[in-house]
Amino acid sequence: MIIYLHGFNSTGNSAKGQFLKDHLPDIPMLTPTYHHDPQTAIAFLEQLVRRNLQQNQPLMLIGSSLGGYYTQYLAHQFNLKAVLINPALMPLATLHDYLGENTNFYTGETYTLTQAHLNALQALDVPDPCTEPVPTLLLLDKNDEVLDYRIAAERYRHCAEVVIFEGGDHQFQHMPEALPRIRVFYTI
Repeated sequence: MIIYLHGFNSTGNSAKGQFLKDHLPDIPMLTPTYHHDPQTAIAFLEQLVRRNLQQNQPLMLIGSSLGGYYTQYLAHQFNLKAVLINPALMPLATLHDYLGENTNFYTGETYTLTQAHLNALQALDVPDPCTEPVPTLLLLDKNDEVLDYRIAAERYRHCAEVVIFEGGDHQFQHMPEALPRIRVFYTI
């Protein structure tokens, strides 16, 4: 089983989630949509992980951008394999410019992002994932216009398989090339 976690202002129906479902049809996959409030989101995701762990089958998390931040946290909480795609490992800095009213691009939902939301995200930080590492595959595009890929590469250089692709962007243009690595990572 794979659980794919989408990024900020996205949904479980995102292009990456759908690509993974379409190209890994033999692996059961969930692509949930979760709340914009980090406390509500993480409570929902923890419950989802617990429920799937009870089925005694392999479980791996894949997260993109803010979903990568949640994936990092959940993988360490539950000792799970994690695939991080252009992860937002410093969401306070990244999301500070979004404080105030926002609209989810996919659902049309309007909501207010507050400092309390950012503080709740900070509480989920895993500042040194190599202290107690979990199996991690880190996929980065060098030309990510939102996040500096070097931050994630440096943080995980001693405890993850780090794959850096030339070019690309925050949407991660290299899913077709990364797919074989994701499949192998899932099976090992």
